[in-house]
Amino acid sequence: MNTYRLEPKESERYFYQAWGRFYPSRIREIIKRETDQIMQKEKDFAEKYSDEEAKRIATEISDQVRNVLKSTNETALIPRHKVIVQSVVGEKAGQGLKITSKSLWHSEYDNSATYTYETVSSVLR
Repeated sequence: MNTYRLEPKESERYFYQAWGRFYPSRIREIIKRETDQIMQKEKDFAEKYSDEEAKRIATEISDQVRNVLKSTNETALIPRHKVIVQSVVGEKAGQGLKITSKSLWHSEYDNSATYTYETVSSVLR
C-alpha cells in the first residue's frame, strides 16, 4: 500500500483554501534574507572566488534556508510540504548559466521560488 500523497488530505485542504497557492514571493523573501545574512559574513569571497569556499557557502545556504522553511514559526507552511533547496555557486567568468531539475509535479499544489545573488567574482542561485 502506497503511503505517499500527491494531494493534501481532506483535513489539510483548509490550509490550501486559506493560503490559496504556494506563494513564491513569500519564500523568495526568506531565501533572500538568509542568503544576504550569510554573504554579509563572506566579504573575502565576494571579492575573490574560491572553489573550496564556494562549496562551503552553497552547503551553508542550503542548510540554513531549509531549516528556516521547515520551522513552523517562521513560515507556517502547509503540513506535509516537501522542501527541496538547491544552491549553486559559480565563478563569474563571462559564461552563461542554466540550471534544471526534474521532479513529480502537481500544477495545482506545487510551485517554486528562486533567488540570484551576485558579487564581483561570483553568482549564487
